[in-house]
Amino acid sequence: MFSILHALIFLGASSYAACSAVHKTTHNAAPPAPQFKLVFTCNLALGVAHDFSIVRPQYTRVTLSILGGNWTDPDGMLIANVVPGIGGEWGTVDSTGTLTLDADYYVQFVHDKKYAYVRLGGFGVPAKSDDGRTVVETDSLRYSSLNNVTFVSPGVFSGNVLVSPHWASLDKLG
Repeated sequence: MFSILHALIFLGASSYAACSAVHKTTHNAAPPAPQFKLVFTCNLALGVAHDFSIVRPQYTRVTLSILGGNWTDPDGMLIANVVPGIGGEWGTVDSTGTLTLDADYYVQFVHDKKYAYVRLGGFGVPAKSDDGRTVVETDSLRYSSLNNVTFVSPGVFSGNVLVSPHWASLDKLG
């Protein structure tokens, strides 16, 4: 019994030392904090075309239509127009008033007339603000650097227009 007790104590001490070493290694291997760059600002006009709300005990599903809007570069120059009538918001609002964003829409770039599919997710407060993340998919050569980037896209409402600057990590931009 004495040797079993010593073995258990040894294993316990060895496990602690191994866990401590892993913890220290993991702690020292933290990635650097990302640096972000403003890439574009989205002005997205939303409207309620039809009341398709679905009320459930956990949440209410909301439906908003995309009426139009645009994207501008950091200097305010127009780079794309939101295609009206394609896509929409299909998010939910829970009992605390939190909006879970689930929207998609298309833009057409003014330079080459190519399209981009845009997907927005995140959380917010209906008709006030959102903390979004956006992904873009396009075959535009000029704007191909927008592919495979997750944009941080906080936004605030001005009437029915969501104004949302889109930031990207510098290491993700081409």
